[in-house]
Amino acid sequence: MNHLPSVAIIEGEVLPEAVLDAREMSYMNFAREEHKKLEKILLTLVIPEMGGYENELACDIARHLEQIQSFSGYYCWRHRHLGASHGVVGLPAANGGLV
Repeated sequence: MNHLPSVAIIEGEVLPEAVLDAREMSYMNFAREEHKKLEKILLTLVIPEMGGYENELACDIARHLEQIQSFSGYYCWRHRHLGASHGVVGLPAANGGLV
């Protein structure tokens, strides 16, 4: 009699580790700051003008903002210092881009 546990078959794909360099993390920091600005506009100006949270579309907007933060890891918040070491977040670069 075989007393070994049964073998489970797991389907899927093993993905390589995702790696962000300091410049890409700086972009995440910038995206987080832009998200804060958009959130402030929507929550303090747009949603109240739509009738507040009694309006279904206003509730959808607020829910989407929250989901973006949750599912993006708040733009890689744990690793924000890596991007900060690359440059000051949100300031124009000499070449016209953003640092």
